[in-house]
Amino acid sequence: MSEKNITFEDMPKAMSWMMDKLNELDSKIDGLNNSPQTPPSEIWMNLKELREYLPNHPAEQTVYGWTSCHQIPFHKKGKRIMFLKSEIDDWLHDGKMKSQKELEQEAENFIKSKRKRHF
Repeated sequence: MSEKNITFEDMPKAMSWMMDKLNELDSKIDGLNNSPQTPPSEIWMNLKELREYLPNHPAEQTVYGWTSCHQIPFHKKGKRIMFLKSEIDDWLHDGKMKSQKELEQEAENFIKSKRKRHF
């Protein structure tokens, strides 16, 4: 509807138009809420995207070296190397160095577990 003064006689027509627009908006919102979205853990990256994603932005040859030594998780189809974002995130988090206290606690737990064994 255009922006004009609505008279009393035009009210039913204006209300009908507003209800149609509201129904349209409602169906669009439902469509957005029900659309299947890929979870963030299922994002695939090529070599260039991986280099941009990693914090230190390594050189191509560095990444190729990691893949040849199997230091980084990757998937290969033919000559193409692909990386799964969730696996890369896990790989990055696994590289965390343990603190002295964490190492001592781990050693204590190991010793306790060995002492409990009966021969």
